[in-house]
Amino acid sequence: MLCSMFFLAAMIWGGQTAFEFSRMVSDAVMLREGGPRLGARELSGDVVLVSYGESSATRLGKKPDLETDRKLYQTLMDADAKVVADLRNLVCTDPADFEANVRPTLDLIQEVAPDGNLARDVFLTLDVDYEVVGSYHDCIVHHGMSFKSPTMANRHSRIFPIAMHDYFALRETTPFWAVQRLTGQPNGGEAGFYQRLDQAGLVQHWLDVFPEMGDLLQLSGGEEAITPNPTSADYQVGDQEVSWISFGSEFPTVSPAGVWVDYGFNPGELTRLEYGDLVEGDFDPELVRGKAVLIDLELSFVPASDRYDIPIRDRQADALDVTGVAMETLLNGVTMHLTAWYVTPSLLIGFSVLGCVIAARFRARWALLWVALLLLGYLVISTVAFRDGWFLDMAFTPVSILVAGVLGVGIRYFEEIRWRQRITDLFGRYVPRAVVNQLVQQSELQSIVVGGVTREVTVMFADIRGFTQFSERLQPEDVLEKLNELLEVMVRCTFEEEGTVDKFIGDAILVLFNAPLDQADHAERASRVAWRIQEALRSHESGLSIGIGIHTGQAVVGNVGTPQRMEYTAIGNTVNVASRLCDRAAAGEIVVSGEVARQLSGSFELEANEPMQVKGIAESLATSRLVGFENAASA
Repeated sequence: MLCSMFFLAAMIWGGQTAFEFSRMVSDAVMLREGGPRLGARELSGDVVLVSYGESSATRLGKKPDLETDRKLYQTLMDADAKVVADLRNLVCTDPADFEANVRPTLDLIQEVAPDGNLARDVFLTLDVDYEVVGSYHDCIVHHGMSFKSPTMANRHSRIFPIAMHDYFALRETTPFWAVQRLTGQPNGGEAGFYQRLDQAGLVQHWLDVFPEMGDLLQLSGGEEAITPNPTSADYQVGDQEVSWISFGSEFPTVSPAGVWVDYGFNPGELTRLEYGDLVEGDFDPELVRGKAVLIDLELSFVPASDRYDIPIRDRQADALDVTGVAMETLLNGVTMHLTAWYVTPSLLIGFSVLGCVIAARFRARWALLWVALLLLGYLVISTVAFRDGWFLDMAFTPVSILVAGVLGVGIRYFEEIRWRQRITDLFGRYVPRAVVNQLVQQSELQSIVVGGVTREVTVMFADIRGFTQFSERLQPEDVLEKLNELLEVMVRCTFEEEGTVDKFIGDAILVLFNAPLDQADHAERASRVAWRIQEALRSHESGLSIGIGIHTGQAVVGNVGTPQRMEYTAIGNTVNVASRLCDRAAAGEIVVSGEVARQLSGSFELEANEPMQVKGIAESLATSRLVGFENAASA
């Protein structure tokens, strides 16, 4: 939770910078050429670009003029292009310029395409007569890019304004105008366009941002804005309704609302033809039949101010690329927009906490795998959302998930360290440290720690004979000192064979073999320990001797007791039998049961005893005395 709150705070305090960083990461994953392009979409194939570049200049031997434009327009109309938009901006500075350069082009457009499906981007000053311009209303359209409407430079190619007012008329920008005609939707004239704007709430939004536009944002009859439709904030484009977003426009005459251009459509894959080839009729008419055609200059022929950075690649794009992709966006009907304010915090916190919890519940290898799968899951969700028009954070949330997961692994790691330290402290009193280090690596240890398991064990009881009489002659502190000396010998011999010292019972010791670690030769280990103990104590200065009993069988091994007092031990008849054998053993003897004897190799020399009757067992118990061990010297 702390991790997710940290990254959430970074997003909030980072403001626009944080958003732009997240968008850049999203672009790299969803859109970037050379990347995974998870947000890639398939082009409709209904948009064709025609550009005048080096090839056309070489072929025609001149710049475009009215003559070549006539041939181009006529060729496209003859090839049944559905709609043609010429993005080359005609700028008119005074009435004389209008008469000399602009009017001939507009007359040509009306002549070639009287149905209004051919238009050109024309910028006129207010010096031109309003009535004259009004007669060419259907011939003029503005592509909107040249105004660089969004105030943030890196959004020039990301948001396409919906409308512009050129002081003569309110007009849709090129992508919207072209798609309306390409899809065969009724235009409805100026009133129809105005009504679509108003129904989507765009007129009111425009006035809210730029109140000075009040006089211009009226119908030609002087009607004021009507009440927006409260049930829909989408703008009708062709047969689609697209979501619009607000942005900071530099110009009051440019609507401060547009659509987020979807570069899931790669402009490099749009069909692009050469101006010169079409003028000369050297092209396949099927390439433009029934499609929308955009015309402009090639990138190398336009000034730097008309070149745009786009997220899909490093090299810049021209207005043709951006407008073409904007049209594909509108035809697809899915425009990008931000999610509700609570979605990103919810995903960031939820996935981060989930990642930490998952990581803390599994061992490191599995934890890292689950965190990777969780990141993959978020990537899948983000991709599906992106393809559906929703922009999710691709920077802070994945990093938060990763960091939280690593913290979860760290928590798990330190908990295991504490757990192993506890086990080491617990078992270090019973077995050698080397055994403990091996023991804590085994996942099965957990079952031993919290309960018990049934397994075959070899139990050895060793009891000091005559210790009570011996202690009567000494002071208590001397008794304890001598006892510890004897026990130290027994423990050392036990640890040499990796036995587990279960407990000290007064002047006796209980030792387990094959617990908690597996020991295939546990009976032989116990016998070797017993022999070494007897050999070590034969010459002990105390003159005391030991009786030892060994038995092999099933027992429940684990921790018994309460949380306040617990000990590791073995419980069962096997332990009782070993104790009885120890009682039967005389001073200096080692008595083993028949079960032990059957597991000993030929290195051990045994002498059979008379069958022994043990309390609690109906049948007599076969026993033997261990009287020799041929490897004792080397051992």
